Amino acid sequence: MDTSWINGQFGQALLNVEVNKLENSLPDLHGHYLLQYSAVNKPVIRSTTLRHQFVGSDGVHGQVSMDYQHLPFRENSLDCVVTHHVLDYNQNPHQCLREAARVVVPNGYLVIVGFNPWSALGISRVLPKSLIPKGGRHLGPRRVIDWLTLLGFRIEQKESAQFLPPFILKYAPGLSEKADSILSYLASPFGGVYVLIARKLVAGRTPIRPQWRVLAGRRLPIPVSSARGVRRGLK
Repeated sequence: MDTSWINGQFGQALLNVEVNKLENSLPDLHGHYLLQYSAVNKPVIRSTTLRHQFVGSDGVHGQVSMDYQHLPFRENSLDCVVTHHVLDYNQNPHQCLREAARVVVPNGYLVIVGFNPWSALGISRVLPKSLIPKGGRHLGPRRVIDWLTLLGFRIEQKESAQFLPPFILKYAPGLSEKADSILSYLASPFGGVYVLIARKLVAGRTPIRPQWRVLAGRRLPIPVSSARGVRRGLK
């Protein structure tokens, strides 16, 4: 997928909308490890209370180069995984979701950011001059929720943003922000972007932190740890 669009005026405005929505929606996180990866190779979590943060990429843009269908982490090893438009443009979104679910610890969080096909933004991709990349599957939030439920997750929160046509965000971001505030409060299902926050449930088990070990043959960078509860921003 061509990611150059994210560096344009509209792409940057949309990314800011998503970053702010995540910052306002994510619960307080407790634990050690957060992984985030994006189809546009941009970090969307700017700061976290978790001790260590990995930024994944399918190229050379992140700390960890990886295949989203086969993540290089052990089962039940990460406290929070954030995927940003990965399901929209990967050839096998179900496998991507299964892999993300596999590496989350019991009671950990999986966060999905995606395009809603039943929105002005989603419909705009079929137009001759779409502001977002053409192609992709753009799964509706209801379908993703069904998949998460089958994988043993409970939906903790569902948020939407970018309700107006994309050209309004590009040329009148203030108006778009006001509409988002009103329509999000009214729980309109037609937001162009959805954020799903799901928690992993494992019946009959108490979450126990497995010993962290790097998979053989891979060397993952481990950031310098800080005191628990102190937010660390990306530089």
